[in-house]
Amino acid sequence: MAGKLPIVAIIGRQNVGKSTLFNALIRSKKAIVDPYPGLTRDIISCVVTAGESSFVLADTPGLDIASSAELSQSIVQKTKEFLHECAAVVLLLENPLPAPFDLDLIELLRKLERPVIVAVNKMDTIEDLANMPHFYEVGFNDIVPISAEKRRNLDLLLDKVTAVIPRRAPAEETPDLRVAIVGRPNSGKSTLLNAFMGYERALVSDIPGTTRDAVDERFRFQGKLIAISDTAGIRRKSRITERVEYFSLDRALGSIRASDIVVHLVDAEQGLTETDKKISDEIMKAMKPVIIAINKWDVIEKDHTTFNAMKDRIHFKFYKAADFPIISVSARDRLRIHKLMETVIDLYERSSLHIETGRLNRTLETILKKHRPPKVGSTLKVYYATQTGTCPPQLVMFVNRPELFTKDIHRFFEKRLQEELAIPGVPVIIRVQERTGRKAKKPS
Repeated sequence: MAGKLPIVAIIGRQNVGKSTLFNALIRSKKAIVDPYPGLTRDIISCVVTAGESSFVLADTPGLDIASSAELSQSIVQKTKEFLHECAAVVLLLENPLPAPFDLDLIELLRKLERPVIVAVNKMDTIEDLANMPHFYEVGFNDIVPISAEKRRNLDLLLDKVTAVIPRRAPAEETPDLRVAIVGRPNSGKSTLLNAFMGYERALVSDIPGTTRDAVDERFRFQGKLIAISDTAGIRRKSRITERVEYFSLDRALGSIRASDIVVHLVDAEQGLTETDKKISDEIMKAMKPVIIAINKWDVIEKDHTTFNAMKDRIHFKFYKAADFPIISVSARDRLRIHKLMETVIDLYERSSLHIETGRLNRTLETILKKHRPPKVGSTLKVYYATQTGTCPPQLVMFVNRPELFTKDIHRFFEKRLQEELAIPGVPVIIRVQERTGRKAKKPS
């Protein structure tokens, strides 16, 4: 990640403005910040993105070579060793004149054999530029006058830096799993996202869209890097009147398709609405594992029967919901947020199941012995199956007549496989294929 990027160090005497320049460069480019590993606390670094280039910018201690006894010898040595790792160096000098220490630093840099960009700081006024000839005497032809405090000429300085370093974009860490939060408008999706982010305070990145766009965040939970998307509230298509809302719906559906797990947030006060059923239909079309999270549970008057009664009402309105984990939460009060994330992880792990071919076919035999569906055996024959993918499990079933493998039979095998393989709530994608050749045999 950050360590793979070219490193650019700012060096100079004490109090020439290195830290001011460091901070100014970060703020001016809205830097991606990432601690550089293996450094002492005396070298501060972060990743800066300027145009199409990214690099690690390092702020080093003042290296007053002639009076190094005043500094820790280990710090000086560490900094000198660090310079050998750098792709380029920014040597910061100070208006109005070079100091003897600067000449020692220049000699050090010449031996280093790295590109050097010389900048003269505290050139705060036009009159200060009259002192520039003094600095050309140190032997460099290209010197950039800057004011770190007033942010003058910083873009020019960055141009000089990016011209001499390899051009590399920052490498992103691949998330372990992607979660989409979907639901009706005002069901509490953004509040739930904030509850997730507030749980471990391990924010990795923040990629905001508009208020009607999807918002992606990353955080760690139980050692896994999780990318979570808070989608725009999904309305019924007949109620989408503004063009921007069509784009919002499209992005929300895109987030569902790009996710590994979907959290469908249902308002406890509203219950499962027609819009919620439409949302569930979209999730199932995308064949994604889903958790129904009943939000705003804190405002419901309840006793020990309330939750089961709510589940029964959901199952009555939408029978397919019986396949999904259902959990009550309060995003506002962070009630059972930890439990919800544990369920996400558990569902993802079950969705990632690899089924050995022999086990899969023994399971099919068990299913056909226990529950023989109509048409299977007399006209439709199922020979064997093999797994072709995960997240969710994807199977190919070899049959004699694929046209007889109806939706009802597909549903039958999916339900029975979920039961036998202990993967409730995980869709099973089944593709049927005609077995060719009379001598084809079932794999062991």
